[in-house]
Amino acid sequence: MTAPADRTTSAGPRAVGPASAPAIDLPARFMLVSMLALLVVALAAPVGLPLLLGSTADPRLLAFLHLNTLGVVAVMVVGASYQLVPVVLQTPLAAPAAGRVSFWLLLAGVGLFVPGLFTFWLPAVASGATLLLAGFGVYVVVLGVTVRRAPRRDLVAWHIAAALVSLGAGVVLGVLLAINLATGLLGGMTGRLLAAHVTLMLAGWIGVLLPGVAYRLVGMFTLAKERLWSPLTWVALPLAAVGAWLVALGFALGLGAPFPQLGAVGILAGQGAFAGQLVALYHQRRRRTFDVSRPFVLLAGVMGVASAALLVAGLARGASPGDRLWVAVVWIALAGFAETAIQGFFYKIATFLVWLHRYAPLAGRERVPRLEELYRRRLALVGWAGWLAGLLLSLASVASGDVLLA
Repeated sequence: MTAPADRTTSAGPRAVGPASAPAIDLPARFMLVSMLALLVVALAAPVGLPLLLGSTADPRLLAFLHLNTLGVVAVMVVGASYQLVPVVLQTPLAAPAAGRVSFWLLLAGVGLFVPGLFTFWLPAVASGATLLLAGFGVYVVVLGVTVRRAPRRDLVAWHIAAALVSLGAGVVLGVLLAINLATGLLGGMTGRLLAAHVTLMLAGWIGVLLPGVAYRLVGMFTLAKERLWSPLTWVALPLAAVGAWLVALGFALGLGAPFPQLGAVGILAGQGAFAGQLVALYHQRRRRTFDVSRPFVLLAGVMGVASAALLVAGLARGASPGDRLWVAVVWIALAGFAETAIQGFFYKIATFLVWLHRYAPLAGRERVPRLEELYRRRLALVGWAGWLAGLLLSLASVASGDVLLA
């Protein structure tokens, strides 16, 4: 994928976009819904954040967390995947029409599942879970076929493939947990399978997919993709992917040491390698203009390491299921890592799509704007500072148990 040049000339950016990318309406609809969901999260924060101090069985807390995981993170990742995966693999998306079907399935699923959890209306929970299973199933098949058709399966392709496997297992567990709300089918296994579900979705899917795509994106943004140290990345991928599965299986099957602990160390090693690669790419960047996505992406790297480190610490000391440490691990991974990275990359992906749709036809005939001219830098930095402050205050609240900080 060749991004528009940052230099504005009368001829405009020299590169437009690859033929492998799908029509703009496919990723744009997902991104719009994700940003609207993030707005709802922000508006609901005064009510939702104090729930982090309560019981993990509280349906309102589950609804708030799933508004973040499904409404913001999952919807954005699915839409961005439809745009970016064909580009980085140089392979057309297998079935764009099926991708549009998955949008309506996921939208309806989130629209039923999250309110159903909040009100504990089980028919809505069951219906929403079924639609989510179908929507994610379509997504996995479309991306899986796209990866299979790729002429060359490089580092990014293997990150995508590993992430899709974890997503499939995580979604199945999620549906079982939704059915369990009405039937009690899982009995005493509920807590263990919930922990496995969270691990596969956050560490196995998002924690593997985001770094894989980020390696390519940040390398392009900085014009330093050849500076990526591939041997470290090839080692980090199996450590992170297998680590997520070891932790998930440890939770689900009640395995004792050393399996979950080794898995957590693998996740930490993967996140540490990702953060180190980000720092190196930005330090050696050839494009020296200020990039507003950089503070978001670097903060996400730090938060990914912090979440993994707390996971290692919690397993090492045998923290109880009700320990607030686990709430901190999930919240840092969700809001600190996933949602922070999404905001940073959104500034690049959204502006590129807008430029491609609006200004690409004018390139070479008249002056066209640079990417950074399509948003207000100062407002973006204010947003980053506010997001950081909110993260730190919410984590201080979890650590202290003080609802006034939430």
